[in-house]
Amino acid sequence: MTSDSSQTTLLRVAAFLVDAVSMSIVLVLPSAVISYSLAVWMGDSSKAISLVWFVALGVLAIAMLIRDGYRGRSIGKQLFGLRVITPSGEGCGWVRSVVRNALLVLFPIEMLLVLRGKARIGDRVARTTVTEE
Repeated sequence: MTSDSSQTTLLRVAAFLVDAVSMSIVLVLPSAVISYSLAVWMGDSSKAISLVWFVALGVLAIAMLIRDGYRGRSIGKQLFGLRVITPSGEGCGWVRSVVRNALLVLFPIEMLLVLRGKARIGDRVARTTVTEE
């Protein structure tokens, strides 16, 4: 399925950036509106504003963990024709998505493995592979 390892590496990086930026934009706009509204309505309520941003970051972390769960394709992977599959060729599912992405969130050094065209530790632990479709 994979034609060229360096091409797949570039597609994986691009897909990750699309996922991260799109999720951030979807969360930043509503969070900014809500925190601005709270600041106007409640005055200088830094606790409420902090809570809004804390919740937004929590939602972003959860979204990054489960992003590949639906049919093994995040928005970025779908856009670039990639898919996370199990050894049987099925989409990775929600649990495997959390396992493989938790290691990426906990150990950002995993990105170096992707840049070198090697399997991430998260992919090894979750027993998944990223392929081109």
